Formats: sequence, C-alpha cells, structure tokens
Amino acid sequence: MQSINRNAITVSARKPLIDWVNSMDQEHPMKYRDPSNYDESTVYLIEELETEEDFNEWIRENYLELFEEELFGWLTDDAKWPTPLTYELFNEWIQVSYQSVVMDLIDDEPIEHEE
Repeated sequence: MQSINRNAITVSARKPLIDWVNSMDQEHPMKYRDPSNYDESTVYLIEELETEEDFNEWIRENYLELFEEELFGWLTDDAKWPTPLTYELFNEWIQVSYQSVVMDLIDDEPIEHEE
C-alpha cells in the first residue's frame, strides 16, 4: 500500500440537483439519497493542498469544470442546463468533501489514464 501525491474530493448531488434532474426526465425519476446514508459520489484526484483555505480557493477556481462534469453525467444536452452556472448554484446543488490522504492499494499495476 502506498500513499500517492494527490488529494481527493468527493462530489455528491444535493436534493435540489435531484429535483432538477427529475424535472428534466419525469419518466425515470431519481430518488434523493442523503450522502451521509448512501454515498453515490464521484471521486476526483486533485493536486496536494496544504490548508483548508487552499482547498476552498481550489474549489472556487475549479467549480465550473466540476459542475459541468456532474451535470453532463445527468443530462448530456447542455442547452437544457440552468444558466448561469454560478458558484452559488454549485454550492446549492453539489456537496463536496475533501480527502487529504489518498492510498493506492494496488501495488503491482500502474494507474491508467483515459482521454
């Protein structure tokens, strides 16, 4: 087991995002699950950050890319996305948690990158 030179963030949908998804696709409604009970999150590896302030700054600088990635996972037609995609809307719709230690449990296989 090895520690890697990355931190991680987990990104989960909050209820307002699920409500919006359901308004877009009423035939296949999604049920909101509280991330504290059932966490179906996306994990992103990010650069190593030193402080909580660094993390908050990183989120503010990168929220739009994260927001677009998450919305695309729910609805690929970006013409139907809400506008504008503000930092305030991101915080209302998305829950982010920071993980400062990332461990690689697979010692004998390199990490593969996909485009």
